[in-house]
Amino acid sequence: MKKIVLGVVCLAIMAYGVLHFSMPEKTTPRLNQFFSKQIKDVQLIQDWLKHTQQHQLLLVDVIQPVNPKQTAAYVEYIKQRIEFNQQNIQRLKLSHYRSKAFKEIQQLEIHALQQWNNIHQSNIVDAFEQQQRLLDLPIAEFEQLDTAARYALQQQEIIVLQRLQQLVQQNSDYVADIDHSLLGDWLDYHLMQHQIHPIVAEWQEPSSTAIHSRSEELQDLQLYKRFQPNTDEYKYIKALLTQLWHVEHPASSNLVTANPRPVSYADQSEKEFLIPTDAPKAEKLKQLIKMQNDRVTRLLSAQLREAFFKEDKN
Repeated sequence: MKKIVLGVVCLAIMAYGVLHFSMPEKTTPRLNQFFSKQIKDVQLIQDWLKHTQQHQLLLVDVIQPVNPKQTAAYVEYIKQRIEFNQQNIQRLKLSHYRSKAFKEIQQLEIHALQQWNNIHQSNIVDAFEQQQRLLDLPIAEFEQLDTAARYALQQQEIIVLQRLQQLVQQNSDYVADIDHSLLGDWLDYHLMQHQIHPIVAEWQEPSSTAIHSRSEELQDLQLYKRFQPNTDEYKYIKALLTQLWHVEHPASSNLVTANPRPVSYADQSEKEFLIPTDAPKAEKLKQLIKMQNDRVTRLLSAQLREAFFKEDKN
């Protein structure tokens, strides 16, 4: 028996050696992945890219109801939202994930939508048709389900971003054709946002829903300061973020200057970004930040999908 096992092992090693020397140089790293941890990381990143793309196909703004009105028109409106959510469920089922983590996230998201549809149907549609009145919605029950799904997604997204950072540092062939400076800034920005806006399950830390203390506000500012981008795109975003922090926390702000200048790409050398006296309001700043980041996200998402699904097209 030992001789048979030893013979099988020797044959496997010989087969790998033949493939290693006979296959093209660019193909060999792909072969090595099956003998390393990297293949699982790649599958996780692929699942995250699938998930991100799939959610772009969902019908937006169909989960939370508007303030209920005791009218038949409102009930018809809720029926339409139930149908939209049912379509969302079918679209979520289209993705076939390979990693356990994203399979679980998929089930959590589907379950949350199904339960919300059940609540809408029984408390609004059925109740109105049977009793001509609406019942109270158990919002807390749904929010717990929704939070569980969003919490699980955030935890996996953090892992994926960290894995991508490692691939950039290793100069992996997966990201060799992507601008490392832009990708690095994009990864740092999204990891920072997860730190500033953690999705914490209420049953784990009930105090997380409390209003930020002054110390937490200053911690957020320190995260902004530690974010040191290399590209014009994210130097501009950092400037906007710093302005936004001062607009939202005027009591903590002590960086107003006598002769402020609006921040632009030309301000790259400044160590501190100063808020101008005529600064836009918070919503306008948030919109500018989102527009700038979305533009980069669209570009990099397309490049990452091209890189990580290249073999699937061959």
